[in-house]
Amino acid sequence: MKTFLALLSIAAFTAVVGAVLVMLGVEQHHTNPVWAIGTAIVFLVTLLIDVWMFFAIAGEEAYQWEK
Repeated sequence: MKTFLALLSIAAFTAVVGAVLVMLGVEQHHTNPVWAIGTAIVFLVTLLIDVWMFFAIAGEEAYQWEK
């Protein structure tokens, strides 16, 4: 159950980050190198936070097989 909650939390967080990026108009500035680097950094930080959230919420349950 913790794994499902972790995945749900990750999906919600990623959706919020995506919505903020769309509101900022990132898709309109993809040819600008500064925007491209900034967007790439945001994607990497989001990925790192997603992984951290998964293991922080799921804990040891993420390593256990279903019985």
